[in-house]
Amino acid sequence: MTMNATPIRTLLALLAVAVVATGCVTAKPTETEAGTATAAAPAPATSTATAIVSAPAKPDDWCDRYPDSFVCQEEKADSGDWCTRHPDSFVCQEEKADSGDWCTRHPDSFVCHEKTTDSGDWCTRHPDSFVCQPAAPVPSISAYVVQGGDHLWGISSQPKVYGDPYQWPLLFKRNRADIGDADLIYPGQLIQIERDLTDFQIQEAIDHARTRGAWSLGVTEATDLKYLEATQASSASAATADDAAQMIAQASADLDAAKGVGGVWRLIDSATGGKAVSISKLLQAAKAKLEAGDASEAYRMANRVSEAAQMGVAQVAEQVDAGPVYN
Repeated sequence: MTMNATPIRTLLALLAVAVVATGCVTAKPTETEAGTATAAAPAPATSTATAIVSAPAKPDDWCDRYPDSFVCQEEKADSGDWCTRHPDSFVCQEEKADSGDWCTRHPDSFVCHEKTTDSGDWCTRHPDSFVCQPAAPVPSISAYVVQGGDHLWGISSQPKVYGDPYQWPLLFKRNRADIGDADLIYPGQLIQIERDLTDFQIQEAIDHARTRGAWSLGVTEATDLKYLEATQASSASAATADDAAQMIAQASADLDAAKGVGGVWRLIDSATGGKAVSISKLLQAAKAKLEAGDASEAYRMANRVSEAAQMGVAQVAEQVDAGPVYN
């Protein structure tokens, strides 16, 4: 019986292929095997950098070879104090001085000359100093045009006006004909500035400014009116015959201006029996008082005429600019 060799050879060839394939495949490790596996150490790297050589420590006999070295001087000093090791130091000279006062050690110092001077006032010692020279006087003005944002307080504080904000009542009093409310002025208004004031008049204005109380725009406060009455009375009481004559002349000029625009008022005054009379008649009464030798009363009456005439002119001007009113 003859056997066919081809199938056997084929089987042997397949077995050989299987053996070779099995030897080339790596089985996947289990979780236990993976957890206990150790990574292979990397191959040592070849370094081409130059080796770093540390500086040698200072030899024990360094100070024997270099006794003048600063380090050795410091190390061999008996005391740890700087001034013991360096007695010629400027700092040490200061410390060993008998007195702790700078000027005792340095009497020629400029600062010490200042301290030893009998007077403690700088300008006494240095009269030519720029600081000690008197400030140039600020030229005063007789009138001021109101700018946007101005108020009597600020205008009065300007050096060319009064240099004191608390003197603003003087501006209000002088310009009463043009200022109805001391807290309300308008750009373009011409503010007359009164000069040659007495100390009493200035103090009177300051006292009112400090004690005026509450105020509101568009209202003439009662305290302001009382201030005006008080100033008129005080001015009249101290008026001389010349003062009264000048006030009568001013009132006559103001009255002519009021007549020219049709703004003549009538006033009630005790000198005319408490009746309302025209300011023209009141001015005639003021002249009669002056002739009779009553300067204070003549001044008071003429001042009332002047203020009323000025307010009459201002009122006419406001009515001219006023528009029609419809009810």
